[in-house]
Amino acid sequence: MTPDEVVAAATVAGVIVAALFGISGFVVGLVGLNHANKAKEAAAGANFIAKDANSIAKGANTLSTEANTIAREANDIARAGEVRATEQHDVTWDCDWKAPGMYAVRNEGKQSAYKVWIQITVGNEIEEASLEVIEGGQTVLLEMPKSKLIWEAEHRDEEERRRPKPRSTGLLGAIDIRNLSVPAFNYHYVRDRVLWRTELGTPREHDKGYPIGTVGP
Repeated sequence: MTPDEVVAAATVAGVIVAALFGISGFVVGLVGLNHANKAKEAAAGANFIAKDANSIAKGANTLSTEANTIAREANDIARAGEVRATEQHDVTWDCDWKAPGMYAVRNEGKQSAYKVWIQITVGNEIEEASLEVIEGGQTVLLEMPKSKLIWEAEHRDEEERRRPKPRSTGLLGAIDIRNLSVPAFNYHYVRDRVLWRTELGTPREHDKGYPIGTVGP
């Protein structure tokens, strides 16, 4: 083999070797890049899982806080119920006529009644009143104009009945007919209703009906 042929062969061999090294490096680079991408994806997945775990942990903490709040509210309600059940409340009602057409509702107790609603029924007449508070010993007056007119009419009838009558000239000669008159009985249905709350907010009710009530004192 001539020197030129030896040089040419060596040159070709060098090129082939260089090409092989280049291809090997390219392949190694691709493999490395693929592993790097997989590592990046794995890291991203790990971060996502970590975020989900944090979100779950925060949600669990929120639920725990809400559960504690609900438990405290339930305990507060239970304690309030116990306090109301044993609350001392001195409020009683006396309801009667103060004057013709004037009905009096009096708190006979020593304590105050709150959010008070009063309804007085006399026959077909109904009068109502609402007050924020009625203190112990306080009286509320309700005007009953229809009842006053009825009382005045009944009063006139009673005076007419009691007025002296002329003596009879018949067989009863000496008997005073006035003494034979029958007393009038004028009765009316009366109902007293009072709704109120105690100082702690417990609802109370006073409800009494009188089938043979009157329209005046």
